[in-house]
Amino acid sequence: MKKIAFIVQRYGIEVNGGAEYHCRLLAERLATTYDVDVLTSCALEYITWANWYPAETVTINGVRVHRFATKHERLVKQASRAEHKLKKWSQPEQWQGLNRLRMWARALVGKNIRRYSRLWARYQGPYMPGLIAYLKRNHQQYDALIFMTYLYYPTIAGLEVAPHKSIFIPTAHDEVPIYLPLFRPLFQKPRVILFNTPAERSFVHQLFRNESIQNDIVGVGIEPATALAEQSVSEILGTDADYLLYIGRIDTAKGCDTMFELFTRYKAEHPSPLKLVLVGQAFMPIPEHLDLLPVGFVDEPVKASLLQHAKALIMPSPHESLSMVTLESFAVGIPVIATAECTVLRDHIVGSHAGLLYRTYEEFATAVDQLLTQDSYEMASNGRAYVRQYYTWETVLAKFGEAVSYVATQQ
Repeated sequence: MKKIAFIVQRYGIEVNGGAEYHCRLLAERLATTYDVDVLTSCALEYITWANWYPAETVTINGVRVHRFATKHERLVKQASRAEHKLKKWSQPEQWQGLNRLRMWARALVGKNIRRYSRLWARYQGPYMPGLIAYLKRNHQQYDALIFMTYLYYPTIAGLEVAPHKSIFIPTAHDEVPIYLPLFRPLFQKPRVILFNTPAERSFVHQLFRNESIQNDIVGVGIEPATALAEQSVSEILGTDADYLLYIGRIDTAKGCDTMFELFTRYKAEHPSPLKLVLVGQAFMPIPEHLDLLPVGFVDEPVKASLLQHAKALIMPSPHESLSMVTLESFAVGIPVIATAECTVLRDHIVGSHAGLLYRTYEEFATAVDQLLTQDSYEMASNGRAYVRQYYTWETVLAKFGEAVSYVATQQ
């Protein structure tokens, strides 16, 4: 049996995050075919990376998980200064001074970019030198190292250890950090890159010109939940009113501030009992409004019950690399109202015909009206068919098998 390791910034049943949940699903599925380890931090949340879990080895749903303590929490100010230095050193045409001084400065570009790249990665975190030391000592025992998410220290430092046996799942999208100079060499290192969507692959290839690296579009398998909550939805929410649903991190980075503005304006102009139910941990203030119902982080049966009884799922995030919750919504026949600003969401909606897109308040209001007043049977059928066609575990696991075999035979 081949042995593989996932390297990811956080991992656990209690962890609330799309890439982290994606990693857990993959690890648990692959554990039936491979000897699977997960190397991760002791952090529960990503704001500080504070150690929450003990630094130990545990087994979670049949997967062996090695936790390494973060040496320090996220250093926001220091990361910002390092980012400023990186941008400055990567734009020598803007430097001022005598020609000789400018020539001397250019000679230091590579050295300083490497220096501030290392610092930025450490400050960004989660900074776990113990994890990297473990990889250096033990990478020979693994047939493949699978790095999840491009943005954080475990991937940035870990891909240096054994790139010849590394599979990279970048979960990349168009955001400010990906343009920092440290990511240009990073996206050239792995033996294989596995993308979540065609839009992600197109974006990465255009930005980094790394088409020559073995790659595929894999994503994740999606199945409708079989376990539902023991309580009824009306008991969970304290109301039997119709509701729209948001699932995920409640954060301005996820477009939630805009979602609140759109929904509260809609309710002001269209009085009704309609609610917006919010599932997930809040990282921003939630406006006080009678029709906003935050339920916090819930278990999978409760989430499944809330999803299956929603009138629609709202996806306001402008930056997504896959959006598993969109696919989960499709799988149970619930339409999705998504922002057209996100290429991935736009591709899902256009490709499936299982939801509606908005850019303006007027388009948002029209979408809500349509899904509240019209039969959505056709959208529901389209969504289920889309998931069956592109996001089955059979297809995903076969593609992972090909990737693992490829890196194992190249060593």
